[in-house]
Amino acid sequence: MLDTSQEIMKGTTTVGLIFNEGVVLATEMRATMGNMIASKRAKKIYQITPRIGMTTAGGVGDAQQLVRILQVECNLFEMRRGKTMSVGAASTLLSNYLNQNRYYPYYVQLLMGGFDDEGPSVYSV
Repeated sequence: MLDTSQEIMKGTTTVGLIFNEGVVLATEMRATMGNMIASKRAKKIYQITPRIGMTTAGGVGDAQQLVRILQVECNLFEMRRGKTMSVGAASTLLSNYLNQNRYYPYYVQLLMGGFDDEGPSVYSV
């Protein structure tokens, strides 16, 4: 039975919108620890490639590590294959990476969006 007397802790708000010509990703900038605002200018949105972006919520260190890994993997893909990675492929790669670390999980919720040959898309990972 749920104890409804406990306050529900709210986290970061991130939004991804798809429209005909592309994608809009947005997030708030506050970093919180419980009821305390640790920073009013935290970076929570990142450019993975020129056409793929990602918003983060959760552990800052975990999110930053995943952003760096994904940026490197997308750059390696482009150097090896001569074409850019699709948004779907990047989200699948990220999902597989998160799954392989499921016993020592990353405490993040990620929203990835971008525009590729298949059009605009947004994925929640």
